[in-house]
Amino acid sequence: MSLQLLIANFALTILQWFLKTMFPYYFVRFSGPLLLILVGLKILSGYSLVRRIQGASWLSSLHTNRPLDLILLFVFIFHALYGLRLFLIDLGMVKKEKLLFWASTIISAGLFVFSYVYFF
Repeated sequence: MSLQLLIANFALTILQWFLKTMFPYYFVRFSGPLLLILVGLKILSGYSLVRRIQGASWLSSLHTNRPLDLILLFVFIFHALYGLRLFLIDLGMVKKEKLLFWASTIISAGLFVFSYVYFF
């Protein structure tokens, strides 16, 4: 076997391991502050929309911004289910991490698609 093929196989193995074990962990860690920012913008834009905040006309347009709402919905759903996955693993209630990863990913994607179709 050539060295390039060995390196490619090793890199693929590391990538698969990261996606199934570490990706949800880092996603929850980084999506938490992102959720705080997005929800804060949503609240501020709501106040701007009802004229409680003056002088920020650009802020009121964020309240009805569809891409921002979709990003907020996506991050919220995946953050919640990946967080639940991490909680169950940390408590030792689940031993099959790969199955739980795929289940939480599929359920999250299904909830996002359902929410998109139903609400948007």
